[in-house]
Formats: sequence, structure tokens, C-alpha cells
Amino acid sequence: MIRTVIIVATGEELLYGTTADTNSSYISSRFFGTNFHVIRHISVGDNITDIENAVRDALNLADIVITTGGLGPTDDDNTVGAVCRIFSVEPAEDSPGRDRMVEFFESMEMEIRKEDFRMISVPETSHVIKNNKGLAPGFLIENNDKILISMPGVPAEMTAMFDGELLPFLEKKFGLTENQKLAYKVSGIRESEVNRLVGELGLPENIRWGITAKTGVNDLTFLSDSEIFKERECLDRSVRTVFADYLIDSDFSSPEEELIFLLGRRGFTVSTAESCTGGLIGKTITDVPGSSDVYYGSVVAYSNHIKSEILGVSEASLGDFGAVSETVAAEMAEGIRKKFNSTIGISTTGIAGPGGGSIEKPVGTVCFGFSINGEIKTFTKFINGSRGRVRAFSALYAINYLRKLIKET
Repeated sequence: MIRTVIIVATGEELLYGTTADTNSSYISSRFFGTNFHVIRHISVGDNITDIENAVRDALNLADIVITTGGLGPTDDDNTVGAVCRIFSVEPAEDSPGRDRMVEFFESMEMEIRKEDFRMISVPETSHVIKNNKGLAPGFLIENNDKILISMPGVPAEMTAMFDGELLPFLEKKFGLTENQKLAYKVSGIRESEVNRLVGELGLPENIRWGITAKTGVNDLTFLSDSEIFKERECLDRSVRTVFADYLIDSDFSSPEEELIFLLGRRGFTVSTAESCTGGLIGKTITDVPGSSDVYYGSVVAYSNHIKSEILGVSEASLGDFGAVSETVAAEMAEGIRKKFNSTIGISTTGIAGPGGGSIEKPVGTVCFGFSINGEIKTFTKFINGSRGRVRAFSALYAINYLRKLIKET
């Protein structure tokens, strides 16, 4: 059975924007793809009435409510008080927690203040959750088929408590399935095109999907609202067919990482001749550990003089077709391959902007060249956007093109 979850994070610092709510993100990531569906994140300040109202509302909407923060010794730690109001109980001292606190302060030769006892307070009748990383215990209350869980706001304490105590509890009580999702990494495709292709899959109503857009790689995820993901295998086959040209193997986190693996498996080596990308292709490849096994180096041939003198691009090609042309890109790729004695040569030459464009070759025009054991392939792309975007996407296009080319051969 699917259980709904709402996470309530407390603390004025979350509202001020001075502290990011990493706790809610962590909890959601641990529930992602399981039979526990997080339906809402709520941030609330330290006011006890605001906390009480937020938790009451959450309990009306979800099966499980998890709070983080507000369990410390100061006047603004009001989670215990708010929960006591909700369930009409009194706060009580956790005796094991008191013993740990006394032992800790004595070991530090520090005086225990009256206020310190506030952080070992829990609602009476609640189930206490031991804090193995700090002093303030968490607690759990079951009431009318609802579960309220409260944990400290310190991330290290919260994560240890959640993984060590709460996940085992939830798994024992409800069962924990982790096959509610299908996740893929796609590269070299626009979000609008992803949307179109997903539409062609004819997803049933019980399957939700989403894409997280990043530079270079997009995470494409499908989630089942049913307890049993009956369509899982069929959907996986369909996705792999429709997105075949764009999928990154699940063993890799980026197209350049997969490219390096493919190059190594085939015994290929690569070198780059870059004009408009200014070395970005080489940087992207060498960001990956182990790239030295397949990557020989780069020439940043920004000027025509370097294109001609170092890479062997003919003056006639530069004069007749211009530096931004597939002809010059082809000669650059072949020139770098021969000069570095690599299996493959990659080249880019284009107009990154903001100036330098023309009617025939507007800003964003980029020509690519590939020499693979002497076989030449070229193409031209128009990339809209800022100078940085043109350069970044040019590097990505080059890497993706070669990655797909090697996978197809």
C-alpha cells in the first residue's frame, strides 16, 4: 500500500534563506521510488503556534508526518511543545537521554544548565528514538492510523537517525518496496523533445514522469502510483527503444564518462583541435578520472595562423570558405589526428558571439569535424544563446556525437 508523507522543517533560518533545507531533500531522496510518496515539503519558523498549525494540517493530509528541527535547548526550540498541544499530552524527560547528556557534559568539564534539560524532553507516551550523533532524542507517535516522527535539525544527527532507526521501523511496519521507479539519464536532447517522445509512449494514468534538466545530462524518471509497478518491464523496453539515441548507460553519470569507457573498450585514442570552444572539450574529457588512457591532448587554434601553421589547414580553404566552415573543420580534425597520432581527431570552429556574426553565418554557427582513422565526418549546428551557452553546448554536441558514433559501429 502506498503511504503518503509530508515533511515539516522548522527554523527561522530556513525562512530567511540563510540555511538550505537539506534535511527534507535527503528524506525525499531516501523515499524516492519506494511505496512512501512525499507529497509536500513545508518550511515553518520557530513560533510554536505556527509549528502546531503546520503539523495539524500535515496530519490531515498525509499518513506520515516527519518534522526536523526544534528539539534543542533554546527558547526557539518549540517542536516538543507544539506536538504536546496537538495530542493533549505533557512533556516528559527521557531518562536514557538525561544519562547521556550528563555523561557528555561531565566529560567536557562543562556545567549543565537548566535550559539543557529542554533538549531531552519528549511528549509523554511517545516512542523515543535514540540520537547516536548528538544529545537531543527524536520521538515517534502513532495515533488514529497516523504517524508523527520528529527528529533533530542537525543534518548529521538527522541522517543517522533516519537511516539507522526510522527506515527499519517503517520497513518492519509497512514493508518497503524500492521498485516503484524507472530512472534514466539522457543527453543531447531538448526538454520539449523529451516531452514529445514521452507522449508517444502512451503512459497509463497511474504512471507519473518528470525530467530534471541539467547542463549536458537530464534525469528522466517514471514513477508508479500503484503498489505493484506492473508496467515496469514493458515501459523499460519502450523507453529504451524511443530514447535509444540519447540514453547514457546506467553505469555512467555523464556522456564524457561513457565516451571514455567506449574509447578504451575499442582501443581508440582521441585528440582535439578547438577554436570557438577554447579547450572546453578537452577539459570536459579530462575531468573524468582515467581519461589519460584515451585522450592525447589539444590544440586551441583560435587564430587562422595557428589553424594553418600547426594543424595544416590550407590557406585556400580559409580564403574560399572561411574559418567557420565544414571544410576547415574537416582539415582541423585530420590535422590534429595526424599531429598527435591518435585514432580520432575532433574539431570545432564557430562564432560564439556576441559579435562577429553575419547574415550567412550568424552568431551561434558552429562547425564540427571528426577524423576517425582518416574517415572524415562534418556537420554544422546553430546554437542559440549567450557566448557561454554556445561554447558549452558545442563541447557537449561534440562529445555526444562521438559517443553515439562509436556505439553504432
